[in-house]
Amino acid sequence: MQKGGVHWESRGAGTPPRAPDAAKVRREMTSRNAGAKAAAEAPERLVTWESGDGECRIVCPAALLESIRRESAMAAKGPVPLGSGGALLGEYSGGTHRVRSWHPIPCRHQRGPSFLLTKDEVAGLRDFLSQLPELTGRSEDQILGWFVAHPHAGAVLRDDEISLHQRFFRSNDLFLLMEMLADGTAEVTVHRGAQPLAPRWRIVPSPAARSGPARAGEAHPPPEAGAAGKGSGKPRQKAQRQARPAGPLAPAMIVLAAALAGAAWLHFRREPPPPPPAPVQPISTLSLRIDRQGQAFTIRWNPLEPTLATAGRARLRIIDRGVVTVRELDSASIRSGSIIHNSSSPALEVELAVELSGGRMVSERVIYGQ
Repeated sequence: MQKGGVHWESRGAGTPPRAPDAAKVRREMTSRNAGAKAAAEAPERLVTWESGDGECRIVCPAALLESIRRESAMAAKGPVPLGSGGALLGEYSGGTHRVRSWHPIPCRHQRGPSFLLTKDEVAGLRDFLSQLPELTGRSEDQILGWFVAHPHAGAVLRDDEISLHQRFFRSNDLFLLMEMLADGTAEVTVHRGAQPLAPRWRIVPSPAARSGPARAGEAHPPPEAGAAGKGSGKPRQKAQRQARPAGPLAPAMIVLAAALAGAAWLHFRREPPPPPPAPVQPISTLSLRIDRQGQAFTIRWNPLEPTLATAGRARLRIIDRGVVTVRELDSASIRSGSIIHNSSSPALEVELAVELSGGRMVSERVIYGQ
């Protein structure tokens, strides 16, 4: 195995049972049983990630890994891009985490589109994690760690995410930070505790996820012209000859057809084409969040968001213990991606309103400490 990368491996289903006696079983039943046995013995494809120092290894079924990527990508591509998180379950032995299942961590996004839990959700998280092995049907499994998916590139660990890991997980448990890209690819940074490990893990959509929708709309070719009549071609030729008008009716029908075609051409020529539909305004997200740092708050947003690339100005509204503070942000302040608000308050409410080109306004509000 080459350290510091990702590779594929297969795991068989064990030694196959002995084939049935052909003298006692019909040939048709033998063929059917052989097909079922081959499907049961299909190898399970596994993905292995290993850190550069070789001290941490993750083994995960490819189907389960694709399930995590797909669910995170669907949340990131919704009408409002949302963050998500989930617990990883399986077995740990000798530095190897064998992930067998995962389960989403409940988050109602009452504090914004990011993966931010309310006080009630945090209070119930320990009981939720303790019941997961029984819910998944494998009581022998244990919690191996968790992941959090950010619906944009340039993601960094937030203070509240580090706090969740320290409160509800062990120091050597896995912590996967996933950055969901526009094409559905997940850029993963593996942490043990809060320490990032190299190399980064890139999870791309499976071929089935890329080509499935295209095949659903696949068109079938029309039947061949000769498929309608499989008998002799002579009766069909005779019928065609009988269908042709003869005598003085033929010129009259030609003139009538030309007149109808000319009238239709004049009719459609007079009507102007319908106006094009109005462009649909994209739904934008600012990825606003609040981090606690000692006696101050760091208010962050993602300056790499396409929404902010054309922003001319923004207004930041801060509510701290009932006192409202409004700060105007110019383009340079918007590109900085964060500001510091000095306060020892246990709670803070922030709203960021951005004026885009064309005068359209986009706003986002988050609450810390509730």
